[in-house]
Amino acid sequence: MLDHLFLDTVGVLRAALDDTLLERPGQEDRLVFDMLNGDLIWESSVSLPGDGDPPRVTADINLDWSAWSQAAWRGLAAGEEVDGAPEIGIEIVFRAQRLASRPALSKVLEVLPPTSPLFGSEPLARSAPIIEEAYDDEGPAEIAVEVAYEGTYRLPAPAEEDGADSETLFPAWARGRGPDAAGRLGATRQVSAATKATLEALGAWLASTLVHLADLDLDYLPPAEEEEED
Repeated sequence: MLDHLFLDTVGVLRAALDDTLLERPGQEDRLVFDMLNGDLIWESSVSLPGDGDPPRVTADINLDWSAWSQAAWRGLAAGEEVDGAPEIGIEIVFRAQRLASRPALSKVLEVLPPTSPLFGSEPLARSAPIIEEAYDDEGPAEIAVEVAYEGTYRLPAPAEEDGADSETLFPAWARGRGPDAAGRLGATRQVSAATKATLEALGAWLASTLVHLADLDLDYLPPAEEEEED
């Protein structure tokens, strides 16, 4: 049972990305169900408008609604207490590709700081950069660099009544609530609304970071169409 919460979250983030005018290069968004673990995963990829095909810089986005968080949300909707708040895992991988030479990592990391801004109660943490080299018998090597950010967004608890503290912990919310459908729907809408500002900020940061990455003076190969003309 999702109570539409995860799908609402995905919808808000998609709208935030559309508002930044980012493009989705070459693939549709994907909603994946992990049959082994029971996790729900939403995946997408975005790039700057007019950045070529394939684009020079991209960001791969992954939202993970784990089986544990699904169970915790079901328990809360039924008026039960849980050990911790449900959370959505977030991974964003920034990628500069079709490079003609290895970039100076120090230059790349200047625009990719160790942590992101706060999204909810904590930021996303940067992982170590990865450099890829692909070779073709008929052309020059293509080099790419990837830097990932990972973290979790802890869902805010819905207020129990008008004027209540929005930071109320989930166990406190459980008191006095029952498993009625109206209560579940209202709580889901409260959490979705509280999440909207966070995801809009995430979309804006993602777009800004792509712009800064594209502005770096890196050595790119010419676009594929130009290579074919030559």
